[in-house]
Amino acid sequence: MLVVDDFDSFRMTVSRMLLEFGCARVDTAVNGQEALRLCEDTAYDLILCDFNLGRGRNGLQVLEEMRHKSLLRKSTLFLLVSAESSREIVLAASDYEPDGYLTKPLNGKALRQRLDRALHQRNAMKPIYRAIDEDHIDAAIVLCLQHIDDGSRYSILCQKLLGKLYLQTGKLELAEQVYRQVLEVRDMDWAQVGMAKVKRAGGDTATAVGWLEKIVEQHPLCLQAYDELADCHQALGNNDQRQAVLERAVEVSPVALVRQQTLAQVATENNDKIAAAKTYRKVVKLSDNSIHDNVENYLAFTRAAAAVFTEDEAVGREMLRDAVAVIDKVEKKFGKDDGRRRQLQLIECQLQVHQGNAKRANELFLEANTQMDDLGLQDIDTELDRVMAMQALGQPDKAQLKLKDLVAAFAEDQAALQKIDRLLEEPVSEENRRQVAKINKEGIHLYEEKSYLAAIECFQRAKRMFPMHTGVQLNLVQALAGQMRSGDPNPEWMDLALHCLKSVEAMLTATHPQFQRYRQLLQMVRQVEMERKQQGLKS
Repeated sequence: MLVVDDFDSFRMTVSRMLLEFGCARVDTAVNGQEALRLCEDTAYDLILCDFNLGRGRNGLQVLEEMRHKSLLRKSTLFLLVSAESSREIVLAASDYEPDGYLTKPLNGKALRQRLDRALHQRNAMKPIYRAIDEDHIDAAIVLCLQHIDDGSRYSILCQKLLGKLYLQTGKLELAEQVYRQVLEVRDMDWAQVGMAKVKRAGGDTATAVGWLEKIVEQHPLCLQAYDELADCHQALGNNDQRQAVLERAVEVSPVALVRQQTLAQVATENNDKIAAAKTYRKVVKLSDNSIHDNVENYLAFTRAAAAVFTEDEAVGREMLRDAVAVIDKVEKKFGKDDGRRRQLQLIECQLQVHQGNAKRANELFLEANTQMDDLGLQDIDTELDRVMAMQALGQPDKAQLKLKDLVAAFAEDQAALQKIDRLLEEPVSEENRRQVAKINKEGIHLYEEKSYLAAIECFQRAKRMFPMHTGVQLNLVQALAGQMRSGDPNPEWMDLALHCLKSVEAMLTATHPQFQRYRQLLQMVRQVEMERKQQGLKS
């Protein structure tokens, strides 16, 4: 047995209780680091770990790291102990799925009862877990079936495990049979999620989505359903829906780092700058002491914080101090790295511009730019950081020339071209060219059907993905004008139309192919504005 707690009195009291219960050996650890070290040398039957371990890892981070490093056997029981009863912590504990959750203060009788139940279950299930640990999946399946046929008190647990094993081994019909049998008796959310997994594994992702949407509606705390639903939307290429599902999941359980990290990445892919910056800020905060702590999250946060100024200056200013503090922290936390230092200099340059410190911004850019000129072509992220710094410093012509060079230099790298696309008027990557054509076609069809609101949503999505695309912005203006002319008095439509026209005006010259269309739409919007004012006067 292992007891992990930063309070001497708790460790001594619980250790004494366990010895009185007949435990042959009880080790103790004062913090997560010591617990991890002990687990590297010893395979414990039971770990009792406090949530709050003082400085360093908390109990959930210890569990997360033990699993990540495969320090826990399937048969090891990990019980989380805590005086915390907040919804956030309880849900987080549920999300990490320890084998039990005990609330402080503990008394001998209650602890004995919980341990007896947990150990009895562990002993009954031990042959199955051993078979799984040794990768004897067929044997584990047979043992599960024996428990179920014998009417064991752990039949439900065995059915849950059996469904997973059938899924793992591709026996989809048998997995579905298990889940259906469970659902005929009780409305268990894990069995419903299992059914959705069967459908998805069988290629019927649309049906899986239907199942999962019902589950999250009926069981809003079933986080596994959100994760599976997000994965389904990813498989279907529905990145907006994927982001929306993950946003709902992190509202339910806000301290689960990996899910927050996935949401931040998806928001970045969707070019949702505000969501990306806010979520990456949470990721950096949550990742302290976590096995998933990663310098890339720090870079992503500072980059997102600098980019958010183009979307919403107020949000950008709210992020500014944290972003600069994170830049100061990176070298101390992750060590020196010349390439990373140049990236941070270019990102900080943008932040210093927004802080009004032009001198410092120019110094940072000059140092990084000189080094990059000497070194030659860098990775695409660093090169784009340089372009963004040029734009922030008011050097649009240099930025455009650099983008042109990058398109040529990364011509054979579709992933790099997709990143460059965000800064181009027309995408150059095959995937993004296909996407923008598809969204435009869909939006135009909706406009022609006079479904203006749906067309607006469609073109807004495209504008977010390709903010420099003049054709998309003008299509959006046309859909907005259609909606306003249909009698919708919402003033946001006029504000958005004028914002798009102003944005397009800044990018066009009189010889641009879209210039005449821009003029026509400008005239149309002005006419709509005049008609709305006249109607306002009449009423």
